[in-house]
Amino acid sequence: FSKAGKALFLSQPTISLHISNLEKELNTPLFDRTSKEVNLTPAGTEFLKYALDLINMKNKAIHNIVSSQKKITGSIKISTSTTPSLVLLPKAIEIFQSMHPEVKFIVEEKSSTVILEDVCSLTSDLGIVGMQVDNERFIIEKLFEDDIVFVCSMDTPLNGIVDISDIASYKFVSRSDLSATRIELERLMAERGIEIRLIEHVVESDNMNLALQLVSRGIGISYMSKSIYECFKGILGIKSFQIRGLNVTRQINLLTNMR
Repeated sequence: FSKAGKALFLSQPTISLHISNLEKELNTPLFDRTSKEVNLTPAGTEFLKYALDLINMKNKAIHNIVSSQKKITGSIKISTSTTPSLVLLPKAIEIFQSMHPEVKFIVEEKSSTVILEDVCSLTSDLGIVGMQVDNERFIIEKLFEDDIVFVCSMDTPLNGIVDISDIASYKFVSRSDLSATRIELERLMAERGIEIRLIEHVVESDNMNLALQLVSRGIGISYMSKSIYECFKGILGIKSFQIRGLNVTRQINLLTNMR
């Protein structure tokens, strides 16, 4: 009993008193004290099994309760523009899933203006946009900067840096008029005194796969995230070029509702 007392930081008389009270409650001896050694009686051996079960159950209960408080479950709905969905979310979801495997993601690709509406109305938990946002209704976290490049097919005679007059005869495969990329590009063109109405749009679509295929077939020239271009330039027959005076860099932002 003295060894037990040391392990439990209790005195040997206190241990003896606890055991004596337990034996009185059970109305049976748990230890054989007739020899120099103290051994369990058959009733004590049986009781030990239940005692160990109780200790294990207590430890398991504590572990499960603590784990449940740390565990993240449920679903996260994300509204995102094209660039983040292709260059950011795959790796981000992979990392998050490795830490929280019970979380499900619902991802919808939309134009930036619609994403703002989704986050504002709490239709989406998170929004990722490629435009400057200055609104007190959102918590805004800057993720990374993204350059816009102009692209054309390999056969199109546009290389390096060209003048705006050099593209006058080409049709554009453009994003929709709700696209932050298009809005930012047209804003910069207006600042440079370039007539936006002179640009002829042969196709307007926010489907990046369609745009890439059309450009590679020479249907028109286009503009897109440099990050996306770097991903696809080796797969499709496309190349990039610059228009003098039109250097567009935008901020990719993560939005959550202030509420």
